[in-house]
Amino acid sequence: MWERSTHKQAASRTPEVQREQRYIFNGEPAPVVTGYAVRQNRRTVKRRLSTFNVIIGLFVLGTIIVLYIHNIIMVNQLVVDVNVLQGKYQRLVDANAALQAEVNRKESLERIGKIASESLGMQYAQEQQQWFETSGDIRDRAAKIRKELGE
Repeated sequence: MWERSTHKQAASRTPEVQREQRYIFNGEPAPVVTGYAVRQNRRTVKRRLSTFNVIIGLFVLGTIIVLYIHNIIMVNQLVVDVNVLQGKYQRLVDANAALQAEVNRKESLERIGKIASESLGMQYAQEQQQWFETSGDIRDRAAKIRKELGE
């Protein structure tokens, strides 16, 4: 078995079996099969652009340019509008904060107590408040009276 494989390898290495596959270009190739005509390349026909196609192309290009410029103008207008609205919003937020500060100042207990004692002659209670419970019957009668007065 060893002899066969070495014999095959030796036979494949011989120069008769192994041909060199190089091609050398030295001018026109020789026709392989005689009797057939060699086909030449066709001449290319240069087409002219028609006037209609040029006008359509310019019209499309002009339309695209006009739409692009319109888009830029509209975006700039929207930016201006957004800035104006942000300014209005900021002024409203500032006014709201000022009003809230004024409400907090006017609802303070010290201010209310001072006005009540000076203007109205009121005094703070000297004794503790007392809570009392009412029966359900009195609450029902009070609800009825409130309904009648409300109508």
